[in-house]
Amino acid sequence: MVFKTIGFFLFLSLFGCQEVLVLHQQKVDATYLASTNVGTPDPRKPPNGQMIVAEWWIPKKVLDCAPVLRLHILFRNYTQDCVEFPIRSRAGYETYSVLNEDFKETKGLLAYKAEIVTCDGDVYCKWKHQFWVQLITIGEASAEISSSVIEKSKQGSVIETPLCKSLN
Repeated sequence: MVFKTIGFFLFLSLFGCQEVLVLHQQKVDATYLASTNVGTPDPRKPPNGQMIVAEWWIPKKVLDCAPVLRLHILFRNYTQDCVEFPIRSRAGYETYSVLNEDFKETKGLLAYKAEIVTCDGDVYCKWKHQFWVQLITIGEASAEISSSVIEKSKQGSVIETPLCKSLN
């Protein structure tokens, strides 16, 4: 009887308090290909880049409201991207890859955040990378600077993330 009670509490502690949304980053190279792992030749050039994997577990009441997974990405060249994936099941995952030429151009992933947004526009849950920050940009520099003193009226402002692209 004691072992059943201990087992029950162990089960609750392991599975009772799971995260709703989890993201992780993965390197994508030749070792990512199945052909590399089983030792068969692959005529394609191996990919080079990074991938974000987002996993979720949501209750039925949230699924009934047609939620979307909104992923905001900040690249190492300080450009941004925002994509949305429709959520069609209570548990699932989506991937976002930056490969080959895109990887060279963006220099890879710097930080990212994700949100599960309901049809009402409410954020059900969110997850942020530890380095995630909202980018601040400074206004266009004037072509003609008449003095060495920069106008105090020019200040940086936070740029809102542009509308997300819907995928799938």
